[in-house]
Amino acid sequence: MILFRVARINIMGRTVPTWRDRIESEIGTLSRFNRALNHGDRIALEILIEGVRNRRAAGGMMPSVDPWKPMLVSMLLECYSKIAELERTLEDLSSER
Repeated sequence: MILFRVARINIMGRTVPTWRDRIESEIGTLSRFNRALNHGDRIALEILIEGVRNRRAAGGMMPSVDPWKPMLVSMLLECYSKIAELERTLEDLSSER
């Protein structure tokens, strides 16, 4: 008589990584690049990465196999928002004169 033991496997959770996990994984791949940057560029990259993290919800709505597309759009939006903020500050300063 041959007895077979069937293992009970409980699969819980997601089989596909969450958008947040995918983004953090991609950000992690930048660590060696980040270390090679000078101090000013390292700060600039951190600001862009924070922009990606701040826009994770929007990035998750953009259907993309490649996480870099929404990440780059988020980085561009971060740059644009900083430029727009500087323009508003300049307009405010020039209107005070």
